[in-house]
Amino acid sequence: MSQKEPFDIVYFTPSLTLIASLDDGSRSITPELLYTGITNLDLRLRFTWLTGGANTEFGEKQNSRRVEVMARVYF
Repeated sequence: MSQKEPFDIVYFTPSLTLIASLDDGSRSITPELLYTGITNLDLRLRFTWLTGGANTEFGEKQNSRRVEVMARVYF
């Protein structure tokens, strides 16, 4: 789910991604912020939380939380 320019905040797009395993109840939740207000540059901030027990699809991953910061330059 994403909403482009909510509350009239220009060049800003927040989004939320939810991936769930119906077999074991584990899930991945990823909120994201994207800013494209600078010419030829995209700035992205993303958090990921994995939930689930020890023997579940997302619970057995090495990291239960992750933060990503990305800058993409266009030439």
